Amino acid sequence: MKISDLVYEKISPLFKDDIKLVEVEYLKKADGMHLTVYIDKLGGVSIDDCVKINDLIDPVIDELNPTQDKPFTLDVSSYGLDKPLKFDWQFKKYTNELVDVKLYQKLNGKKAFTAKLIAHNEKSTQFQLDNEVLTISNVDIASITPYIEF
Repeated sequence: MKISDLVYEKISPLFKDDIKLVEVEYLKKADGMHLTVYIDKLGGVSIDDCVKINDLIDPVIDELNPTQDKPFTLDVSSYGLDKPLKFDWQFKKYTNELVDVKLYQKLNGKKAFTAKLIAHNEKSTQFQLDNEVLTISNVDIASITPYIEF
């Protein structure tokens, strides 16, 4: 099992409050290996949230010893606005908000568009694009990310 998956599995039961565990990455960066735990919550993640989660998971990760004593840096970070939505609670968070949608194949001549997220379930996702409601099977969607206006 990958280190990131092992850590995710071990720490996920610790998340019971409004802060949600989104993803765990174990990657090499310029200054060495980093184990990054990405979190999210309604209203956004604060520095205090990151410190709270770091304090919660640090002893569990120490006991787990996922790298077999190889050095790494533990980072706790906000999931970020540019990351794809993955979980039902994220889709609920962005319902009635603009999202960027990327498809595997063209629909009405487009593989990418910005639309309002209306609904999401395990089979399909609904969007409002201009005055049209689109229902697209989730297997046809490459990614859905929050729309960021520049």
